[in-house]
Amino acid sequence: MRSAETSAEPVSAAGPSRPGGSDTVPRWAVDAGGSRTRVLLDDGTGWETGTVNPASVGAATAQETLAGLLARVAAHVDGVPSAGWIASASIPDEGAALHAAGLAGAAARAGLTGTVVVTRDTAPLLYAPPLRGRGLVVVSGTGSAVVAGDGQGPPVPVGGCEYLGSDEGSAYALGLAGLRAAVRAADGRAAPTALGARLCAQAGADASGGRTHDVRALARRLAAEPFPKRAVAALAPAVCRCWLDGDEAAARVVEEALDDLADAARAGRDTAGLTDGWRVLLVGGVFHGCRPFADAFAGRLARLGATGPPLIPADITEVVLGALSLWQHTGGTHHPAGGHVVDLPEPAPTGGTP
Repeated sequence: MRSAETSAEPVSAAGPSRPGGSDTVPRWAVDAGGSRTRVLLDDGTGWETGTVNPASVGAATAQETLAGLLARVAAHVDGVPSAGWIASASIPDEGAALHAAGLAGAAARAGLTGTVVVTRDTAPLLYAPPLRGRGLVVVSGTGSAVVAGDGQGPPVPVGGCEYLGSDEGSAYALGLAGLRAAVRAADGRAAPTALGARLCAQAGADASGGRTHDVRALARRLAAEPFPKRAVAALAPAVCRCWLDGDEAAARVVEEALDDLADAARAGRDTAGLTDGWRVLLVGGVFHGCRPFADAFAGRLARLGATGPPLIPADITEVVLGALSLWQHTGGTHHPAGGHVVDLPEPAPTGGTP
């Protein structure tokens, strides 16, 4: 039985909508993660599309998907100047201003006018309610990251350097470690495990429609993909199910992931100077898809000194929209959450008398 003190707690953080059309500036939010992208407008319209992260699908596919979703937002607001927030996992620490300008340029080419805020995907989650700048955001999705803040200084990032430099404790890390553990068992280098069969079933059919029943063949198939990050991350649910079924190899993989996330949380806590009265927001498909994983991590956070159980937002785009609303209501003159604010140009007039 898990105690209430260490179980993860769901939370809703929706931004205010336009009651009765009283607010003439439409607001929209984009949460661009490693496997999918979600869009939400303040009238409640929302949809989901593929990822716009080049590390997951390549630059050409990412740009095409981004252009399509921004065009759909532009069509929805129907030429009215709007305010938007793009929170993207693919924004680097260095060259962020240039990357933000590129995303804003894509919004302008799609026909959007008004203002757009561009940040890392974690930034609005720390800035918005319920944290309001103080505490930790821990991401365990396709990739992983932590951002910490003391409510005064700039956000402190930990990890978030893509899957070659970081992403410990992520779905990708779980999938990769599970795959390697299964191959070791298949080779006779480790004790038998249920991981191999579960991973093959989770991976499903290949491009030709055939199914792989040999984990060694599955590993080779995934390695042949030009961008394997998403496919490897998609194996994480099978690892978590094996863990919950008592598989020892899966338990070691999950324990390592939990320890890695706790190490990142500790580093964020210490660097931001958080000593008491801080809370944690958990986001990402691993926490949402395997609540026992979130609950196990909650115990580690309690030992680090977090106040109360961690919070899990039902919809990240609602939090991003809430961050945008908060920024507007505080004047909209500063660069929130270490991000970049870009004023989109008005479209050039067409036709008429010169």
